[in-house]
Amino acid sequence: MKLRQTVLFLLVAIVLCIITWQAFELRYQESAPLFLYISYFMFAGMSILSHSQLMKAAESKNGQFVTVYMGLTAVKMFLILTVLTIYLWFNKEHLFAVGVFYAGSYLLFLIIDTATLLKQLNSR
Repeated sequence: MKLRQTVLFLLVAIVLCIITWQAFELRYQESAPLFLYISYFMFAGMSILSHSQLMKAAESKNGQFVTVYMGLTAVKMFLILTVLTIYLWFNKEHLFAVGVFYAGSYLLFLIIDTATLLKQLNSR
């Protein structure tokens, strides 16, 4: 994976941390749960790993790109939903806010991941 995509994913995670911190300070006058900050970097790490695996699948000659893409997307989604469910089961304090930030960041990383992947695949 190119260094540029890795830096992009990490910068998005840092920007999301700053936005989350500001939003929680404004709304609740307290810091956001550490879970949210960690999850942004989890999203970035998962995006970096899946992006590199997808690029390897695209370069291979066996035509397994679609299978690898669908499999990695399903694994990421179920892992993320499992982590969110476990967290919200034990911490219901900011249920709505955490759910909105978590879902929004998941979608943001999904869009950026797909856009960068398509850009790289189309440039070949």
